[in-house]
Amino acid sequence: MPSSDHWRVLFVCLGNICRSPLAEAIVSDRAKRRRLDGCYRFASAGTGDWHVGHGADPRSVETAARYGLDLSAHRARQITAQGIAEWHWFVAMDRSNRQDLLAMGAPAERVLLMRQFEGAPLDVPDPYYGGPEGFDRVFRMLQQNAEALLDHLEALREGAG
Repeated sequence: MPSSDHWRVLFVCLGNICRSPLAEAIVSDRAKRRRLDGCYRFASAGTGDWHVGHGADPRSVETAARYGLDLSAHRARQITAQGIAEWHWFVAMDRSNRQDLLAMGAPAERVLLMRQFEGAPLDVPDPYYGGPEGFDRVFRMLQQNAEALLDHLEALREGAG
């Protein structure tokens, strides 16, 4: 794992404009509320390069805003094999994203699925081609799993320390 005072956690989806920016914002917010923000550095990226440099999907921005989160500063970026070593943990939005990370050389033991804490390897569906209700549904899924993810990371950190 890379060395640092805080763990670097990367949320990963396909284009980094819908799911992963929402996950980053939600988990960052939860970490701040739990006073854990000094323990982690959260970011997000996509496995594809189509949206690099663009802002989050307007439907993600609007959904986040309804829940008091701001995605206006988000700019999409891509994770590549060269960037794998920079991160302690990867949180994939779906099994396809997980496979892409593994193919880039991410160690399997450091790649989590956002919804794995629900008892099965469930995917966070991509809302891109759906309507606004899909973004709300994805937001709620991410929100429901944020605490479990932080609990898991905290247990790992305590075990490593």
